[in-house]
Amino acid sequence: MAVVLFDIDGTLVDCGGAGRRSMRAAFERRHRRPDACDAIVFGGMTDRAIARAGLEAIGEAAIEAHIEALVGAYLEALVAELRDAPGYRVLAGSVAAVEHAASRGHAVGLGTGNVRRGAELKLEKAGLLERFGFGGFGCDAEDRAALLRRGAERGRARAGADAEVIVVGDTPRDVAAAHAIGAKCLAVSTGRFDAPSLSAAGADLVVDRLDRAEALAFLD
Repeated sequence: MAVVLFDIDGTLVDCGGAGRRSMRAAFERRHRRPDACDAIVFGGMTDRAIARAGLEAIGEAAIEAHIEALVGAYLEALVAELRDAPGYRVLAGSVAAVEHAASRGHAVGLGTGNVRRGAELKLEKAGLLERFGFGGFGCDAEDRAALLRRGAERGRARAGADAEVIVVGDTPRDVAAAHAIGAKCLAVSTGRFDAPSLSAAGADLVVDRLDRAEALAFLD
């Protein structure tokens, strides 16, 4: 058995900008600054790291109380955003990859910068949440490598202490974090980063969709 950790945004689903709109709403509500994160590239960042960066961008103290308040406001806004979310879609090939990994007997979980509740909301909309029994989340750590390490620990509790870890993601940050914990990385160009960018980041395999034969073989 291996441990396979899937990213969410840009890898499994595209939320049509619901996450960014929700963070804008959170900053508007808490600090009257919806523009706080306009210059921040969210891809591969954790929710808490985004909140911290936004606070720093507008000159506010990035203390725990402010970050927690922003994440709470973000989650409230995300519920409303996902209720309609005309741009929301499950990305082509993603479900097939999850099903394939599960069929091979692997421990299939999440490795995502979303806090746990945000991850649940994004996956519940497509009926995908029940496919993942564990994960590493943005509420486990702000650092992506640290949260992946936590997800790997939870997965190895199911698959065995020496189980190989495979991270599936769509950003150079996913690649770097995977390699930082000694995991392999399957990268997919369904997010905002193209194949050359992911290859340059050092991904072990790059595909344009996760149901390609070579991607499924990577998950065997």
